[in-house]
Amino acid sequence: MTRLARAFVPLTTLAAIVVLSIVLMPKRASGSERNAAAAPASNQITLGHDVIIAQPVNGDVQVYGGAATVRDVINGDLVVFGSGVAFQGRGRVTGNVIFAGGRVDGAEGRVGGQVYSPTTFEGATAAITRNAVIVSLLFVWLIAAVIMTLASPREIRLSSIEIRSSPLHCFTLGLVALTSFVITAIVFSYLIPYLVGIPLLVALGVFTILTKIYGMVAVFHAVGTLVAGSRTRDQLARRRWLRGDLAMVVAGVLILGAIRMIPIAGTIVWGSASVFGVGVALATKFGRREPWFLTWRPETA
Repeated sequence: MTRLARAFVPLTTLAAIVVLSIVLMPKRASGSERNAAAAPASNQITLGHDVIIAQPVNGDVQVYGGAATVRDVINGDLVVFGSGVAFQGRGRVTGNVIFAGGRVDGAEGRVGGQVYSPTTFEGATAAITRNAVIVSLLFVWLIAAVIMTLASPREIRLSSIEIRSSPLHCFTLGLVALTSFVITAIVFSYLIPYLVGIPLLVALGVFTILTKIYGMVAVFHAVGTLVAGSRTRDQLARRRWLRGDLAMVVAGVLILGAIRMIPIAGTIVWGSASVFGVGVALATKFGRREPWFLTWRPETA
């Protein structure tokens, strides 16, 4: 095998990670102290630089690592973890202003809700409320993971081993599978007659959902096992605490769930976990390691 052939898989995986990061990266508001940004009329996240809100924003604005200058209306909450907030002109916020670092200038009569820091009880409550949807989804994931682990612990364990032993293979297969699902869905939607394409599209959607759910549970198990530091089932059995497949899955849900709460990074990590999950589900045939179709065997006397 030549050097180029040996480097093909790592280079392909690296390129896939870069593409996935670009796709999942939220659009940031452009702008600095010199140039005002044209704020989109939806939620926006700014990372690593100052932002000037010079047009109405119908949603929440989050600024991490910079300052926010509000010159127009924000119909939502303003969250600033950086160098503070300044209100100018007709700038106002209909919701709450949550800040950490710096100070808030000119907020008198311009904030419909409250102004507080996340270190206070009100700020912590508001942060939890803002992430209520994510927390609810994580609770659903926890229930699904527990049910699937109790129903098929052996399959989940085998898939978890596959992720830890062949991560590049699982990730690459997941990217190929997701791309194939999208292309197949397009074919079913536009190139196949309506009466035939719709049932096929529904079947594809159900298969994709089941694949992701199973794969994510396997990812949860793998993450929990890595954190517990146990490589084999016997090592898990000898532990006095945090033992068993169910404990590994619950630990993985909690760890990835906590990461999911982190802006930007959480979206990238959760998306990457989904790719791993789809890949390992297909690589292990949902943990059964059986052929997808019937295999031919020669007749013996």
